[in-house]
Amino acid sequence: MVRSIPRRCGAALLATAVTGLLAVVDPRPAAAVVTAGDVSDRAIYIFEADRQEVIRVGPDGTSAIIGTGLLNSGGQGFDVGPDGAVYSTATNFNRVETLAPNGTTVPVPFVTALTSPQSVGVDDSGAVYVTRLGNGTVVKRAADGTESTFSLPVALAFDAAVGGDGSVYMINRFNGSLVMRTPSGVVSTVATGAQIPNASAVAVDDGGVIYLGAYTGQIYRVTLGAGPTTFEVLATGLGYINDISVTGDGHVYASRDADDVVELNGDGSVTQVLTGFDRPVGLVVRTVPSPPSSVTATPGSASADVSWDTGQTNGGRPIVRYTAVSDPGGLTCTPLVPTDTQCTVTGLTDGVQYTFKVTASNTMTTAGESLLSGASNAVTPGLPEAPTSFQATPGDTTADVSFVPGSPGGDPNQTWETSIDNEVSWQPLVTQPGAGGTLTGTVSSLPNGVTSTILLRGRTSIGPGPAATTTVIATSPSPSPSPSSTSPSPSPSSTSPSPSPSTTSPSTTPPTTTPPTTTPPTTQPPTTAPPTTPAPTTPPTTAPTTTPPTSATPTPTSSTPAPTRPNAPTGVTATAGTSSVLVSWQPPADNGVTITGYRAVAVPGPASCTTNGATSCILGGTAGVSYRVMVVATSASGNSPASAYSNTAIPTAPTVATTPPATNVPLDTDQGQITTTTPGQSLTLVGSGYAPYSTVTLTLYSEPIVLATVVTDKNGAFSQAVTVPADLASGKHSFTATGVNPRGKPRAMRMDVTVQHEPSNLPVTGSAVMWLLVTGLSMTTAGAGLRLVKPIRQSR
Repeated sequence: MVRSIPRRCGAALLATAVTGLLAVVDPRPAAAVVTAGDVSDRAIYIFEADRQEVIRVGPDGTSAIIGTGLLNSGGQGFDVGPDGAVYSTATNFNRVETLAPNGTTVPVPFVTALTSPQSVGVDDSGAVYVTRLGNGTVVKRAADGTESTFSLPVALAFDAAVGGDGSVYMINRFNGSLVMRTPSGVVSTVATGAQIPNASAVAVDDGGVIYLGAYTGQIYRVTLGAGPTTFEVLATGLGYINDISVTGDGHVYASRDADDVVELNGDGSVTQVLTGFDRPVGLVVRTVPSPPSSVTATPGSASADVSWDTGQTNGGRPIVRYTAVSDPGGLTCTPLVPTDTQCTVTGLTDGVQYTFKVTASNTMTTAGESLLSGASNAVTPGLPEAPTSFQATPGDTTADVSFVPGSPGGDPNQTWETSIDNEVSWQPLVTQPGAGGTLTGTVSSLPNGVTSTILLRGRTSIGPGPAATTTVIATSPSPSPSPSSTSPSPSPSSTSPSPSPSTTSPSTTPPTTTPPTTTPPTTQPPTTAPPTTPAPTTPPTTAPTTTPPTSATPTPTSSTPAPTRPNAPTGVTATAGTSSVLVSWQPPADNGVTITGYRAVAVPGPASCTTNGATSCILGGTAGVSYRVMVVATSASGNSPASAYSNTAIPTAPTVATTPPATNVPLDTDQGQITTTTPGQSLTLVGSGYAPYSTVTLTLYSEPIVLATVVTDKNGAFSQAVTVPADLASGKHSFTATGVNPRGKPRAMRMDVTVQHEPSNLPVTGSAVMWLLVTGLSMTTAGAGLRLVKPIRQSR
């Protein structure tokens, strides 16, 4: 919260005060704000009194005028709420103003009369506190619009601050003291004027530590605790301090009459952060979240699924919105459930390459928005994704390949093609279904004995997608098992005794003895015929057992270079859970290849999960389905062979409790949220944030009635038509959706409705209808506020 003492006023101030209600902007150009320090995790708001403008300097260092025509003649009445709404007091017009999205001012509809409102502050619940000039009266307007009034013992109220818990701190200008009121109503004097001399601006951090700025150049810190209150002078000689602000992480800032903003250092010095203002009397500095990290994109048809990890900090408040932005085009998406970390950008042009960046915000406006994240991987919508788990088994000038198809993108008619010459040419690949959702085929024309790189990609009518890569060494067949090498061995001529005499006959001279011995050839064939039959049997028996191993194995080994992909993981186990399967495995034996991660694939598919090195992950699962899981290790040069399959695991359905789950995550319909329904009405319930391909149970309470079970899509979202039971009793009921998130933790969504047997005269309320009602109320209130304005404002 920000407050300070006005020192200068003039004709421009009076003119702006008179014309402010007409939203007439000061014709002078905006101040040339110069960023002199690091503001990368800050959003800084400055109220320039002379220009009556609110300037916001974002974490990227750029400045913008976000509001004009405010009637605040000083800086005391200026604050930014937890939702990013900017508030200012119009003292002479007895009201508090806030900035509309278009930068114009809108009166806050207080019912209690605000006589000369001086300071304004907002607590973490969104309640607005207004102090009246000249006394210690405070009017509190809660977030639901209810109002209350209380007083502090202050003779002359000046600046005030509100802690996140609703504690009010007020400077008594009459004696310079600081008075405090707790939310329970306990009032005490925190510091005397002697302890904090000349204090004129006060702020309090999230831990209740109080900081004060003095118009004589001091900054004080007051710490309350179980023991005595401590008082410290943190800095002196800073010149005229207009206002002071402290962030949730304890950094102290001050706006000065030197037309700058400075940050207090630990040694009492200050660092100039911003310069170039025109009397910056009001100051609020807020921390914003760190940008998200690890942004990844997956292309679809004229769309892309974008996912990311949360940033390191949330800026001191919960993240309520993420926004993904495309480049080129600037198309955006936000998750259906604000805290989810994935959404789908639609309206993209097929065939155009895109990257995406993401911002996080702890407000629904730009007030709490982080810097943009780093860019995602580049994707081309409409094109098929690269195949995964690509493997090759060598053959003779061939390789048998298997792979898991990627998404076909914008055209489901996907074909496959390979290249073995580094993309110089591509040949079609004929595929057949394989095990576990894989496709198989054969690549030919590979040279034997050398390493070949095979590229594989999908192609549709939109074009070819990115390629997957693997390597293989085709092998020549061994010569030993061939018929030509074994035929001489069983030849009868080599064993027949009949040729034997004929060959030895010329060397045996005595013809008289030889003829009687060798004459009966009729008995020789019978004696040689039996060996002829076993002879062919014996050589083949010995040839395969000795020759092939010695000739086939050394050939590829002798020409094989160092391994180019990891070994397969081992020890894969699957543990069934609710709508999920926990997969764990052991790293493969080290072969010198650096592993970049793992991919686990469920069979039956299509669920899968990936890690950056962890040896376990969660797969979404359909209740009652029996799954086995295989795992591959990934590397820069290719994936490992697939592991052996895990044991079987059968996920269970989410348990239906007797009472509805306690959750603030809203369940929705395809027509927006509803508050009433009738028996027999058909609805389409929609939700997201669950594990992909997991079972979600849709239940209606008071008594639990299971309306349907539904399996989520690849993004963990569902859309399911249900019918309200015709015999459902009138009264309060709740639609719920229970399952698990991508980490396997329970996730529930809920929508409370009133069941009416008679149709209501009012239509079912959705976000669009509520917006019209709020807009109408704002216009009515604004009109009433206009009638309260005095024709001439006196400058102070």
